[in-house]
Amino acid sequence: MSLSPFLITFLISLIFPPLAVYSLLYSLLVTEITPFDQTDIPRPSIGDRVAVFGVWVHDTELTDIGLGGWHEIHPVRYMEINGKGYGQMPYSGQLFKGVWEPDRLILLDKNNPYRLANGTVAEVFTNLDSDYHVHVNVDSEYVQLLKPNIFATSLPLYQILKALSFMPIAVIISYIIASAINPERTYFGRKVIKRTKAS
Repeated sequence: MSLSPFLITFLISLIFPPLAVYSLLYSLLVTEITPFDQTDIPRPSIGDRVAVFGVWVHDTELTDIGLGGWHEIHPVRYMEINGKGYGQMPYSGQLFKGVWEPDRLILLDKNNPYRLANGTVAEVFTNLDSDYHVHVNVDSEYVQLLKPNIFATSLPLYQILKALSFMPIAVIISYIIASAINPERTYFGRKVIKRTKAS
């Protein structure tokens, strides 16, 4: 018995949701605005052009579940949003002031801990610790701030994978529609016909 094209497509499509989650951390530059800095720096929106300045670190928060940690700018001390600046640059205060559990963060450059990166906001959400997570699709010259991996690119990889992550649902809907239009050609449709005849 040959496999249904719908089943094959569905099984292949299941790879895209986890890839989208993975690319959220590794193809984008994670930046975090703590509540301490939120009084000066507003929450940007997806699609905004930003320049982000803050402490360049490696976050080890999820290493215990197999994710190898990622690079981020945390905390953000200054952000320019669509040409308008907020916060302080340079910043002369305590390095990790306002950061929740700073021990999980490893400085990537102890001699020069601050970095500036330009790019486009790809994702924004408020984390459980109330930090604004602003994930930035960085311009090509800032790709080196990402953790080195095959996902580290200035291409809109996350946006592509995010769109493809809806494929499993789209395949299921397509299968249901195909079963309704031509039930003889799908397993589900034939089962419905058989049950209807039996009743």
